Amino acid sequence: MSRPATLSSPRAILIGALWLTGIAIVPLAQVASAQSSARPAAASSDTKFWVFFADKPDSAAAAGFLTTSRASNRRLLRSRHTEASVDLPVNPDYIATIEKSGASVAHTSRWLNAVSAYMSREVVRDVVALPFVTDVRPVASLTSAGSRHVDLTDMEALPLPANTATSAFDYGASFTQLNIMNAIDPIEQGYIGTGIVLGFLDTEYDTLTHPVFADLVADNRLLGAEFFTPGPQSNRHGLSVASVAVGFAEGQLIGPAYGASVLLATTEYQPTETNQEEDAFVAGLEWLESQGVDVVNTSLGYTTFDPGQNSYTTADLDGDTGITTRAVDIAASLGVLVVTSAGNDGCSDPASCWYYIGTPADADSVVSVGAVTSSGTHASFSSYGPTADGRTKPEVAAMGQSVRVATQAGYASSSGTSFASPLAAAVACQVLQANPDLTPMQVRQVLMQTASQATSADNSLGSGILNAAAAVELALSLRDTSVADDHRTFVISGVFPNPVRDDASLSVNSSRPLTVEVQVFDITGRLARSFRRNVDEGLSIVSFPVHDLSSGAYFARVVSDGELAAASSFVVSR
Repeated sequence: MSRPATLSSPRAILIGALWLTGIAIVPLAQVASAQSSARPAAASSDTKFWVFFADKPDSAAAAGFLTTSRASNRRLLRSRHTEASVDLPVNPDYIATIEKSGASVAHTSRWLNAVSAYMSREVVRDVVALPFVTDVRPVASLTSAGSRHVDLTDMEALPLPANTATSAFDYGASFTQLNIMNAIDPIEQGYIGTGIVLGFLDTEYDTLTHPVFADLVADNRLLGAEFFTPGPQSNRHGLSVASVAVGFAEGQLIGPAYGASVLLATTEYQPTETNQEEDAFVAGLEWLESQGVDVVNTSLGYTTFDPGQNSYTTADLDGDTGITTRAVDIAASLGVLVVTSAGNDGCSDPASCWYYIGTPADADSVVSVGAVTSSGTHASFSSYGPTADGRTKPEVAAMGQSVRVATQAGYASSSGTSFASPLAAAVACQVLQANPDLTPMQVRQVLMQTASQATSADNSLGSGILNAAAAVELALSLRDTSVADDHRTFVISGVFPNPVRDDASLSVNSSRPLTVEVQVFDITGRLARSFRRNVDEGLSIVSFPVHDLSSGAYFARVVSDGELAAASSFVVSR
């Protein structure tokens, strides 16, 4: 599913676009040939299924698959994946065998060791019986009886606060969406995503020919674009989503990560909402990872599809069942932070509509983003948590109503969590520029622990509205500017107990006697306290009081003679 802007029917649509202006149809003959192979020939009665395989050939070599040094460098820096098999190709003999049975393969996934393929019921019976096939399941979507979508009719943007007299740029109508998440100061300090690669999974983008992308294209920061759906198509939801994050046009629209490099994957097909989108999403995400992406924004979620398509249920929102959810978790393990829209299915109560987030927003390693109005209140259409297994969702929130976006016709005000998500992805780029050593889960934690309700997260806005300035400051405070691991004088453990009420402790394992300084920062990056302790060679326990600190999230780090140990997070609870 994906939920575009007009949430007007019970079908799945692009999550963010509650469009306030029309979209003109533009011929794309120049890209038609690139997309023509996205869907193989299949009988009209065939259905698309995932086919999962038991193993991969031992002789297959993953070496050389990563097509850019960016991908291997990012993995070395942030990956926690230990299974080399993730890069091994799917066994070509297995693929050939199911094709001989009558399957028409659409996409291949190395990560899942699976293919998606169009098959008739008779072919499915034959394929299920193959000894190397472990599972066959429909390429799925989410559906809900009586689901309802909010139709936001044309809205005018709310009055905007004036830019401050000291602003370096004229932010125009985008000032509000930046100001509400405190992103102006980081932008003007130069935290604009420089050196970070931001990828998008969406509809088409017009290859970023809109003037809002002029500087990005001129600087050769458009690193690649691929199509994973048939086409051409007229929908340019992807253009608008990208503009919110990386656009730059003074007086019109400025994105928080306008200095980032960009990769574009077209994985969403309009005007129909079919199951092909789920496997195209996986293929697009695997491609982005292989090209060295650091952060991925997807303003897509999988719920209701066209009649006759296959479905999940809300019970499947457990962080493990959804195919796109599983793919997002693998991406995170490889060092890629994925940011996704929470969804536009919010309403008064679950009995009235779908109500909940979809996939991949239910993933435990994703940053799912809810929407607020310009006054900071929950936008009525923004989907709610929790997940089926009880986890709080979304993670954070950003402005998603009356957001300034670029369109084919120029600029417009548009609404939906589709536009809250790229704002959050752009802030993640700012955070990684400040501290490139952070893993995806650490960036996720920084965003959540600096948000407006970090100590009282709920299933409406999660940890609350993003605070970009605080997130950047916290990322800077966590930056390790000392020495390589194999030359460290000391290392520290995590703070314990956690949560803590009165006294906290951490261990310092030192190669020699030292005087260390323990520094405690609050979630805004402000130094709350510091103190010195002498430690002996070997393992020492260092304790410090927290009884006078307010309840909330904190970080502790240890410094000695210019050497800095990575920080540890903890929570003070009264």
